[in-house]
Amino acid sequence: MSKVLIMTRKFAEVSREPIEVLENAGFQVDERNYDNAGSITDEKFCKLIEGVDVLVVTGSFPVSRRVIESADGLKMIAIRSSGYDGTDLKAAEDNGVLVTHNPGANADSVADTAIGLMLAVLKKIVKLDRKIRKGGWERERTLDMHGKLLGIIGIGRIGKLVAKRVQGFEMAIIANDIVDYKEFVQTHGIEMVTKDELMQRADIITVHTPLDDSTRGMIDERRLRLMKPTGILINTARGGIIDERALYKALTQGWIAGAGLDAHATEPPSFRPLVELDNVVSTCHIAGLSDGASYAMAMQTVEKIIAYFNGKTPADALTSGRTLAGKSI
Repeated sequence: MSKVLIMTRKFAEVSREPIEVLENAGFQVDERNYDNAGSITDEKFCKLIEGVDVLVVTGSFPVSRRVIESADGLKMIAIRSSGYDGTDLKAAEDNGVLVTHNPGANADSVADTAIGLMLAVLKKIVKLDRKIRKGGWERERTLDMHGKLLGIIGIGRIGKLVAKRVQGFEMAIIANDIVDYKEFVQTHGIEMVTKDELMQRADIITVHTPLDDSTRGMIDERRLRLMKPTGILINTARGGIIDERALYKALTQGWIAGAGLDAHATEPPSFRPLVELDNVVSTCHIAGLSDGASYAMAMQTVEKIIAYFNGKTPADALTSGRTLAGKSI
């Protein structure tokens, strides 16, 4: 019986159906509670993974080369989310381990959260809520979202959904991406520009790129200085894309008006001064964790596991893996 080790309690939080589907397909399922990236050492992880055929993790959970190479029978790492920055893909490839992820499964949820953070920051909703809870009634001027210029960095699945949503606010859109989405941008009247031009022109900037060597620290002090003093920055992607200390400087020195952050460089955040600012709205990396998104991610993960062990090629593979059931993957 093949063994599946699930490293997050959130996997079946919404419904037990994904677990039941795996068990009915003949898999032995072991569920653990290691939701935070730093919640287990490599040494303990290496022992835990002994005899495991499939490892299920979240995108940012660290699966190092040491862990992968220590596994005596690991065949697959199934990442429940779209992001995959925590897994050493080169090590997985070198060791014949298939890695899959689920791009798009939580895209609507992330897009909704991005819009929510925009409104929360522009309208100072969280700051004023805190005041009124303490008995205050101090009215403040806020910024409008209607008619503003939105800059989208990364106009893939999530970026496209954000673009569609903001058209209800009659916003103009500029975007930047390394991929040419010619048909979509023409259909929706989106202007493609350089990152620096986007940072200079946009009233609201929202980030929807993966975290890799090309995007790590991409929004640094130089780029933050390009923004308008009334501009706001939204990040529902990965914390490492933004230089957090430079962002703190930008927010405290008035280079920009505010920020909405669902992702942080370390989670929980270790740089507390940033998340304690009045002009910052923070959430704990929940953009993709709606009930619908969580269920979709879990079921897509299960479908990929079953497909692979039936000798089929799962969708959204990041590595080639080894041959199972006599078929080439």
